Amino acid sequence: MRYLGFTAGVLALFIMDELPNGESFEEMGAGKVAGIILGVAFGVVAFSYVFFIPYFHRRLVKNDARIRVWHIPLGPLLYRDSTPIYFPGKGDRAVKDYYAKSSIETNTGDIEKTHMKDDLDQPKNLGAENNGEGISTAIKADDGDSNGTSERKGGLSIPNQNRLSEHIIPAKPEPEERWLEPVRHLPIYSPKKLANWAKFALFQGVSRDVVTQKNLGAVHARAIVYDNRTEHLWTYAQVASAMMMSIAHGSNDVANAVGPWVASYNTYTSGEVTSKADTPIWILVVAGLLLGMGFWIYGYHVMRSLGNKITQVSPTRGFSMELGAAITVLLASRLALPVSTTQCLTGATIGVALCNFDVRAVNWKQVAFIFSSWVITLPCAGLISGLVMAMALNTPHF
Repeated sequence: MRYLGFTAGVLALFIMDELPNGESFEEMGAGKVAGIILGVAFGVVAFSYVFFIPYFHRRLVKNDARIRVWHIPLGPLLYRDSTPIYFPGKGDRAVKDYYAKSSIETNTGDIEKTHMKDDLDQPKNLGAENNGEGISTAIKADDGDSNGTSERKGGLSIPNQNRLSEHIIPAKPEPEERWLEPVRHLPIYSPKKLANWAKFALFQGVSRDVVTQKNLGAVHARAIVYDNRTEHLWTYAQVASAMMMSIAHGSNDVANAVGPWVASYNTYTSGEVTSKADTPIWILVVAGLLLGMGFWIYGYHVMRSLGNKITQVSPTRGFSMELGAAITVLLASRLALPVSTTQCLTGATIGVALCNFDVRAVNWKQVAFIFSSWVITLPCAGLISGLVMAMALNTPHF
């Protein structure tokens, strides 16, 4: 709960800093700024103790698979077993398996390096059926039997292929298989084919699998596997960290694109070149819509490259990555330092991956690919911009 309060406080700080046409910190004063930040932080902590603690107790401790996020308003009533549950959730799992894979392609030597975090406060035996935590109960935390479930080494449980196979789930179909293949034989004027093509055009960018990376089993197998209930707790804090990352992205990368646009628009409307110009609200709205459209259509490429293609990502790791990168970018924006959100997030991802205490938990090939793209884009952007400028200055004789 303290992390929720801390994250909310930091989020409030940067929202105040990035508000368009808002007061600066100097105008607001240190007392007002500190009061808002601490008020938000302690308010979130108080809300968490009243509503989140009973919710987590019922869902994660009692493993009540019926409880969902819309039951949070019940608050302390969730401590009572007799409380009526409206719109109960379906399924037999209280939380999902955050380490699920569509398949695991690795060799025995790699699998033996897989770690499962041992926690003395967690149940030691997770039975043959699903125990409501999203973990198959075939996994036993400290039994090293002849079936090869685990071997104890310095507080870590080393699972073998049988244990890893419990995290395998059926692969989800890609958009082409889901919408295009079933109607490939139909004529082009068929309403069903046109409808499926429309669905593909609208939703292909947000329906692709960016989580499971079956060809990176050797890298993912080296990451420490934490209890799914612990991972689930951090999904709520991750909402705030994702908001901070969005604000950081808007204050840095989007500002780089909007800046020339605002300068050109101001020069066109006023007829003079000024050192400063106010940003019209409609430009911010359009920039936000274009940013969302770009993510909706092609965002999955970057999500794959900066996510599980580098290392195993889970809610705890994702929260740490987003919060660290967001604070770095926002501080740099505050100091007017030109930094890249992608570079900060890549560094955060590598840093979190190295917390597995195994350099092979990082896909260094992917990291090298990302670094090479940074090196190549500089001269490419300069060359293209120079050619466009030469064409503009020499029109129509170029």
